[in-house]
Amino acid sequence: MKLMKNMGTFDSEDRVKLLSIIDSLRELGISDDIPLPQLVVVGDQSSGKSSLLEGLTGLAFPIASDLCTRFATQIVLRRAPSEHSRVKVSIIPGPDAQGNETQRAYLAAFRHTADNSDFGVEQFSALLSDAAERMGLPRPGTEDVDDLEKRFSNHVLKVELSGPDHPHLSVVDVPGLFHNPTKYQTREDSVIIRDLIESYITDRRTIIMAVMDGRNNLANQEVFRMARAADPDGSRTVGVVTKCDALQSGEEGSILRILQNEVERLKHGWFAVKNRSAKDIRSNVTIEERHVNEENFFKTSPWCELERNRVGIRPLKSFLGKLLYEHIREEFPTLVKDIAAKLRESKAVLAEFGPARQTPTEQRVYLTKIVNQYEAEVDRTLAGTYDPGLSSGDPLKLRMHIFNANERFAGKLKREGYLMPFRTVDNSLDNDYNRSTAGTETEPIYTWIRNWYRESRGAGLPGTVNPEVVKSLFRQQCIAWNTISESHLATTAQIVRDFSTALYEKRIEDEAILPRILAKVGPMIESSISAAKSQLETILADELASTLQTINSTFLITLQDTRLRRMEARLRSHGIGDNLYHTNITVRSLAEYANLSIEDEAVYEIHDILKCYYSIAIKRFADNVVNQVVERHLLGREGSVKCFCSEQVSALGEGELAALVADDYETSVRRTDVKYRIGRLERALEIASKANM
Repeated sequence: MKLMKNMGTFDSEDRVKLLSIIDSLRELGISDDIPLPQLVVVGDQSSGKSSLLEGLTGLAFPIASDLCTRFATQIVLRRAPSEHSRVKVSIIPGPDAQGNETQRAYLAAFRHTADNSDFGVEQFSALLSDAAERMGLPRPGTEDVDDLEKRFSNHVLKVELSGPDHPHLSVVDVPGLFHNPTKYQTREDSVIIRDLIESYITDRRTIIMAVMDGRNNLANQEVFRMARAADPDGSRTVGVVTKCDALQSGEEGSILRILQNEVERLKHGWFAVKNRSAKDIRSNVTIEERHVNEENFFKTSPWCELERNRVGIRPLKSFLGKLLYEHIREEFPTLVKDIAAKLRESKAVLAEFGPARQTPTEQRVYLTKIVNQYEAEVDRTLAGTYDPGLSSGDPLKLRMHIFNANERFAGKLKREGYLMPFRTVDNSLDNDYNRSTAGTETEPIYTWIRNWYRESRGAGLPGTVNPEVVKSLFRQQCIAWNTISESHLATTAQIVRDFSTALYEKRIEDEAILPRILAKVGPMIESSISAAKSQLETILADELASTLQTINSTFLITLQDTRLRRMEARLRSHGIGDNLYHTNITVRSLAEYANLSIEDEAVYEIHDILKCYYSIAIKRFADNVVNQVVERHLLGREGSVKCFCSEQVSALGEGELAALVADDYETSVRRTDVKYRIGRLERALEIASKANM
């Protein structure tokens, strides 16, 4: 196609650079995050908007009354030598494709390049149709449009025109308003288009080029009502009147007053243009001829009364180029600050997601770090090193809680671990076994032992002690050990559970990841607790079911001392003291005083053996519970509190790893979106830095 002659030499190096930077930012997709300075053309479908764009760009826009454009088009004009006169068409992905690399790549693959001379209305129409299909929209002319899944797209078709006759200018064309629905343009489409136009013109960085048909009353022009609402003081609006040549004689006065900025006052004023008419198009009037006809028309009365710089496409194009440049230059410093602020905000949002965990490597690193931090804090708390701010009841004070529980266990075992309170050699209640319920015992321990001794007589000689009697009595005496130790294990196990949960809650900020880790660790903790229960059962069996034995020398020493003190007590009960020098007591009488019946002797012997062994066994049992059950299986290297370690993380398969710490779908999508936005904003700052402003 043949393009217009140069209509103004107002391009400077700074202007070219700045406009190119803004176009690069738009192509990068920055407008998804931050408003960019832009020039947007709005108007009714019948207002002559397409013909106006044709005059501005030299690009023959297809015109069809039943065609509803369902996406915005950015038209970029660039000055270039004649040998570089080209047309490039592409798609700028919109917010719908944000974070979706597959869709972005699919849209970005839509590219077409041609020489200016080979690009006419038919080629442009075909590209519009192909672009619509690429965006997931129906091709123009599709018959069945009632149940479209997608009616409009926020992707933008970009058309770049370069040539020697072009100044640097960029405009965005949005679908035109219409008022009479058809099978191709429904009432729903009308609402969507209004919303789309509002989304553009309410942006404070948008210059609104509002187009009106000169034959229609300004008060009835909906696009101006919308522009007035978005720009109440008219500081961002440029008015353009088309079809001035179609007015009837005598109707020009009202239009002239509008064009002289006396009716709808706009900061940037009004322009009048004369586009190609339908007859001109049928007569194959060229774009170049169109400009000549336009210049001649505005030399006639009454249009010649208007200022020359306010009529025709040439001054309009020059004015728009300068206006857009000045607007961009004024907004640029704030724009750069907004990009930097948005970048900081996006990085803060990304930080809230925590470390990246979208790939198996990222997931393993993330989980290993958590587990290592957990293990390090476990080691500190087991050494009794706590954060200063922790309260006394904080579950993170693990060693303190375990120590207190062990002390309570030992105390309860001592107070309540026996069935019958032992006696001293003088038959009084031993203070070490004097619990509050001792006074209510139904029978003294000697009676209890005597009954068992009598009931256990067998083949042994009279007066001898059957070891099985001592063993049976010891089992009954320790009957409470089972309940007390199981209760202690339950207490310490809960301390460990609470500690583990509290520590993971402290180390894992992601609310989605925490329950997964706890669900993984929970069964492992319970498995260690089960092992602790088995160990406790073994220890109880060793004490209560096995043969009574000890190599502790304390047993023999204490037993022998008890026997001597018991004999001494019997002698003293007969008035025999320490000094026997002046008495007439014979050895025979001493023997008679010390002698007891065979049964009494056996009962006291059993009592003393039982008491001496019990005092050793209860201490041994308490230590074994603390060391072999609590320390080994709950706090030890492979215990509950350390059941999930870095070695286990290394052994996890990718599926297990993902199930534990991978982002859920929604978080993954949001993280990808934010990371993509950060990359886009960083690239935008890099591009903007070239402005040197």
